[in-house]
Amino acid sequence: MRRSLSLLVLLAVLAPAASASARSTEDYTYTYDQLWRAAVRLIAVDFRFPISDRDPEIGYVLFSYRDAGREHNGSLELARTTGVNGTPQVRVTMQVPSMPGYVERMLLDRLSRKLTEDYGRPPPTRRPEPPAPPVADDDEDDDDAADTDAPSED
Repeated sequence: MRRSLSLLVLLAVLAPAASASARSTEDYTYTYDQLWRAAVRLIAVDFRFPISDRDPEIGYVLFSYRDAGREHNGSLELARTTGVNGTPQVRVTMQVPSMPGYVERMLLDRLSRKLTEDYGRPPPTRRPEPPAPPVADDDEDDDDAADTDAPSED
């Protein structure tokens, strides 16, 4: 009985950790084509990870992350987005679910470095346009202002 209870507690503690799926995401102002080429070269050439599937039109790469002689399934997704100021961006999502989150972050950091080395600094984001000045209606405001600004004779 006691052994069963210990086993149940151990499974309850380990189950959420085993099913957790981390992912790291970064937004870039480089073009989609620049990101696609840099990401595939990073995975296939720089790290020499085998790519099992890829589709540039949909924007995904499936690869095997190798660490200490073991292989772990990984994926990279590219999605075209628009930033807050209307700047075109590409969102890159990296996942290696069986590894700690810092592995995904390291891969994205290396991708950022590769992009800067290959294509220079990223294009700047657009500045927000200043709000339009309020349009005053001269005909109505002048009559109201004359009535309220006139001194009263009491």
